[in-house]
Amino acid sequence: MTWTYTLYAGILHLTAIITAYVGFMVFRRRKTTGVVTLTLLMLVVSEWAFASGLEAAVVGIQYKIFWSKMEYLGALSAPTLFLIFALQYIQGTRWLRPVYLVLLSIVPIIGFIFTSTNEWHGLIWTSFNTDPTLPNVLIYGHGAGYYFLFFYNFLIISTGIIALLQIWYRANKQFRRPVGILLLGSLFPFVAGIVYILFPGILPGFNLTPISFSLTSLFIAFGVFRFRLFDITPLTRHVLIENLDDGILVLDVQNRVVDINPVAQSILSTTAMESLGQPITEVLKFWPGLAKRLHDNDNKGETEVRWGTNPPHYFHLSISPLFAQDKQLAGRLIVLRDVSKRHQTEAELAHTIKELGIINHISLAVTSGLDMEHVLKTLCEQCRQLVPIDIFYVALFDESNSLINVPLFYEGGLYQAGPSRDVNDRPGTIGAIIESRKTLYLNDIINDAILSDTHPQQLSATKPERTSRSYIGIPLTLRERVIGVLSIQNYHPDAYTEDHIRILERISIQAAIAIENARLYAEIQRLAIIDELTSIYNFRGLQELGAREVERAHRFNRPLSVIFFDIDNFRHFNNTYNHATGNIILKAVSERGRSILRSVDILARYGGDEFVALLPETDIASAEGVARRMVEEIAASKIMTSFGELGVTISIGVSVLSEERPNLSALIDRANNAEHQAKQGQKGIVIVAP
Repeated sequence: MTWTYTLYAGILHLTAIITAYVGFMVFRRRKTTGVVTLTLLMLVVSEWAFASGLEAAVVGIQYKIFWSKMEYLGALSAPTLFLIFALQYIQGTRWLRPVYLVLLSIVPIIGFIFTSTNEWHGLIWTSFNTDPTLPNVLIYGHGAGYYFLFFYNFLIISTGIIALLQIWYRANKQFRRPVGILLLGSLFPFVAGIVYILFPGILPGFNLTPISFSLTSLFIAFGVFRFRLFDITPLTRHVLIENLDDGILVLDVQNRVVDINPVAQSILSTTAMESLGQPITEVLKFWPGLAKRLHDNDNKGETEVRWGTNPPHYFHLSISPLFAQDKQLAGRLIVLRDVSKRHQTEAELAHTIKELGIINHISLAVTSGLDMEHVLKTLCEQCRQLVPIDIFYVALFDESNSLINVPLFYEGGLYQAGPSRDVNDRPGTIGAIIESRKTLYLNDIINDAILSDTHPQQLSATKPERTSRSYIGIPLTLRERVIGVLSIQNYHPDAYTEDHIRILERISIQAAIAIENARLYAEIQRLAIIDELTSIYNFRGLQELGAREVERAHRFNRPLSVIFFDIDNFRHFNNTYNHATGNIILKAVSERGRSILRSVDILARYGGDEFVALLPETDIASAEGVARRMVEEIAASKIMTSFGELGVTISIGVSVLSEERPNLSALIDRANNAEHQAKQGQKGIVIVAP
């Protein structure tokens, strides 16, 4: 390519440098709204001026046409960017939605495509002629597409200028100067474009529009550094009122609506067209209480109003007077602030405090004792005060043996114990809750299979007189371990709400702790009365349980017999073999004895090799039969030890509760004496006390 560098080309390139530099300086304030768009505007103008300078300097029509096409990158983009910048500067965000930006970009893109392919259709340029009087100047003949793009850009720039002009007119003195700087700077390319299109004969072949942008850039730079153009930006009514979260109403002195923002329109279920110019009583005819308050109220004040019932909405009402420049009252400003969330939060907080108080009360009540029955009954009674309960039970889960047992079942005002089962054999609803570790709520139980499981007391196929319809099952979790299920039921469907479930879940946390404590306490108590070697009751256990059986026998006038026995020649086993062998014999004898006795009988290690068995509801004859069977079976069995199989015999004394032996101590002593008599004669016999 050949170049002829002219003054016109130099001015254009200087314009490109100036606009690029201003864009760089403005970009340093890029955090301010509109600065990035203005920077892009300066860059595309710089590209436009630079390409125009190359078009003016290059020699050859085909090269000039190429650079003219490159000019249109900036020439088509600059007006659109100017409009976007103006809207951003005046906070016209509602016109800057993505869909509008896409629409604004359609014409520049299509225009550049038509410019690049002009040789196919001639819509942009119809002819290219050299000026005989001006060397290296090309005169372009313009087509219909060119004029369409010109008038489109003219419309876009005019819209931006009008937007700035409206803000300038409405702004106070503080904002008018920076807005005026923008207006004045934007007029230069606007006027230059009009001169170029309407008066082509003034400077044929020369387009001053890109050059005029250098003046625009200088004005913007002056505004930025002298008048803090982007440090202080005007806020329009749209920003101040339209985008507020509060409802805004402006009334004149005759209580007519003269302005209303979208939030107020939504609150009052009206539109600006319907409400503007109408009396406030007419606009609020569906809300007479508020209408009267606004109509009769003073010009200033604050209050709170409620609207609706399901759910109610609360609004903070603020009334402020508006004065004209002559200090005369011009109207009132009404602000409706929705404070429903605050009321809801306050109500939820009060509800939570109440719940925490209830839970704390229940926690204190449940943990006031360590007896399992007391804990579970207290839990039931406390829950009945909070939710409607027809059936209540606690199913405890023993993970070691997969057993579920129901220590407490409440229905119809009665407390009773429920059955046990292996969760592996029949998991049912309880097993499902344990496995899922989540609360189960059945708002209406209609399936018999489910019903039989949710009602663990119903063991037979016969249905109960009344069946539960609403069921809640809550896992009792302690340290990531499910120890049971708390169930609450009602005879009616949909008996429980989310609030019921939430508070029961909170209660279950405290209940799990109390139940575990009771279970640990019971285990400690059990271990305290269990002989460590033989796993039967020790002397302490015999005293506690025996005293109860004696009291029950006296109260109901029922027989109670006792068997006292020891191992014959037990010292021989310890001396001949060792104490470990003696312990094996003690364990074996206790196991044989426990297998012979009933589950209601009490077997205890009295001390050393001496054992006592209490037989409730058993007369002396029956007790003698049990004693003889024990003697025979133990004598017939062999005990495996490290020294081989060993045989043992026992001697037994039998006695029965009577007036001569009215207490446990006397009863055991009499049986002990009989046992001594048995040992003095032949070993392995039974003596019945007379």
